[in-house]
Amino acid sequence: MAITRKEERRLLSHDEATMLAPTHHPELAQLSPEDLRNLVERLRAQQRRARDLVREATRARRGKAEARGASTSAERLSEKKQVFAAALRRVNAQFARAEDARRHARAAEGLRRALERRRAARPHHPQPGRHAGTGMRDTSKDRAHPGPDPRAIGSISQATRDNQARRDG
Repeated sequence: MAITRKEERRLLSHDEATMLAPTHHPELAQLSPEDLRNLVERLRAQQRRARDLVREATRARRGKAEARGASTSAERLSEKKQVFAAALRRVNAQFARAEDARRHARAAEGLRRALERRRAARPHHPQPGRHAGTGMRDTSKDRAHPGPDPRAIGSISQATRDNQARRDG
């Protein structure tokens, strides 16, 4: 389920909330690619930190390790980790949108240049000139099936007659 901005502010400290503020639209769409990269690195670091805290709290609750730091519940830390994961998804989606726009612009520019080259090129087919040519060659007689060899006509029926006569006796 989506986490609202109000819930994010409730879960996060003031510094973390100000870091996450530009991950929402319309601020996200206005960030430069360099700012997006920096934001992704900070978000990943925060998510890793939250993940480690969740693991430690879970181990402490099971009695596998000693409790360290604040006694924040694993559920609350898990929600905090989910907030950072959602922010990372939004930023990565913005990266993908920006890359798609750049790819589209590159392809459109290439097509524009190809069209200009085509329009500037000399026509491929020369003009026909003042006189008509001889036209197409008649190939109808070449295509007609010539039929069987005239010497072989009747040989099958004769073989049938011979075989019948041999059987009859």
